[in-house]
Parts: sequence; C-alpha cells; structure tokens
Amino acid sequence: MVELGRLEPMPLRSVWPNEAKDFTPWLASNLDVLGQAVGLALELRQQEYPVGRYALDLLLQDAQGRVVAVENQLEQTDHSHLGQLLTYCAGTQAKVVIWIARTITEEHAAALEWLNTNTITGVGFFGVEVELLRIGDSVPAPNFRVIIRPNDWTKDNRSSRADPIAWSWDAYVEELRLPRERVEVGRQMVEALSRGIEERDLPWQPVMNKGYVAIQRAGAYNVFVVDLWYNRVPRIAVKLPTAPGELNLVNPYPSLQDLWMAPEREWGWTVPLGGPIPDLDPLFDLALTYNPASGPMTPATAPTSPREQL
Repeated sequence: MVELGRLEPMPLRSVWPNEAKDFTPWLASNLDVLGQAVGLALELRQQEYPVGRYALDLLLQDAQGRVVAVENQLEQTDHSHLGQLLTYCAGTQAKVVIWIARTITEEHAAALEWLNTNTITGVGFFGVEVELLRIGDSVPAPNFRVIIRPNDWTKDNRSSRADPIAWSWDAYVEELRLPRERVEVGRQMVEALSRGIEERDLPWQPVMNKGYVAIQRAGAYNVFVVDLWYNRVPRIAVKLPTAPGELNLVNPYPSLQDLWMAPEREWGWTVPLGGPIPDLDPLFDLALTYNPASGPMTPATAPTSPREQL
C-alpha cells in the first residue's frame, strides 16, 4: 500500500510575521494564486492605496478593466475591517471587493452575503480564508478558500462583457462619479498634450480608458498617461524604461508631488486643482529621448547631455 502524507496547517505568522510588511507584498507578487481561487485575472495597480486617512492594502484591476479592492487580515475578521472595506469600496468605486482573513466569522459572512444581495448590480463581494499547509517538512504552501462569492457571478460577468462602456469625459463623471473639477483638469492636460503632439508632428493618439487617458504611439504603446482615478489624481505621467534615479534624471517639476510607479514604469506628478497646467515641454523631451518610433521600450543607459538631464 502506498504511504501518504498528511496535510498539516501552519500558523500564518510563521511565514508572514507582519501583514503590511510581509503578507501584502507577497500577495502583490503572487496575484495568480488569489486569481485562481476567485476566478479572475488580476493585475496590480498599487499597494497601500490612499483613501482619505486610510490605506487600502491592494488596488487591482481585472481583465475586464474593473477596479478590484483587496483588504487583508492575518487574524479572524472584525468590525473595524468591515468598516474599512466599505470605505475603500466607496473611495475607489470598486466593482469587486475581496476580504482576505485567516477566518471569516459567521457574522461577517452574513454581512457579505447581505451586501451581495442588496448592492447595485455589477458590484460583488468575496470573503476568502487563507491558510498555510505542508506535508511533513515540505515547503509550506498557501491555500485560498472562497467562503463567500457574489450572487449570479457568472451571469453578471457575461452581461458586463456584452455591454462595454465607451469612455468619455462625461462618462468619467456619470459612470465613475469623478468630480467635474478633476475631470476638467484632465481634459486640459490632454488638450495641452495634443497641441504638443501637433506642433511636433508626432503620430501619437489619445485613447480614453477607464479612469485615465493614454497617449499612444504605434503598436498601442503608452507614452503619456493622464490619470484621473488610480494614483494621487489628477496625475500626468511619462513612460520611462527604468526609475528616474537610475537614469540620473532631475525632477522637472520640483514644486509638484511626484510618484514613480515601478510596475507601470510611469514617472508622474500630481497637478493641483484650480492651478495652471505645467509646461509640458520637459515631458516631451523625456518621451522623445526614451520612446522608440516603434516596438517596445528597451532598457536605457543614463543620459549625459544637459538636454536629457533636464
């Protein structure tokens, strides 16, 4: 008879001592494991996404472009995190909300069921328990068990794919409920970029997406991004092959708050509401330096000319 091993549970904190420093970064790098459990292809947008005074553990996006909010706990669920979950859902306009914990209590499972029954169509809540298992002295393996899932999830997914939204400035206000003042700043930035493209006779085109406008070159490669929804908005960003520090670049807008988004390779700046749109010539200099006429952006060495150093 074949001898079989026994699955043994391990304490979560034996592998992830700290939720924010250990578990959340691990999950951000292993979204395929969570995605397989909930049946979604997940893409990272930002860790510790600010929502007012609080920070959402993970802001994600699925293959349909829906915003996915993920809140983690290494203990059993509690009322505090339930309140945070609802705050994050409202603050990000998430269509998918995933609450991960060691144990989903009966009370909180019932609350998630109620939310799935009573919230608007197209918004769904998952309750997911996480555990660590091993056989003997083997390497521990994570296991996600879906306890609560949205009602009629398959039907809703089919419906959303069949009725895509044509994004526009009005749709940003009506569908995403973005403030008109913020959308107006975004429109002005896109218009300024379009003028710069025309003046330089560049074959680049604006493409409106859910929550942001991309300026694309041939092959649908992004050059600029005007972000109205995801990261410290409203934000204007340029694509770079690697971090600005590695390229020895000097910040062209020292008076604005800047942010380097490593996964997207975007160097961006928050543009205050009610203020002037910054001079975009430095962004065009960066884009023309590092973006090829066609094909993907390749790693670059640090620039040496004063123009490239800005």
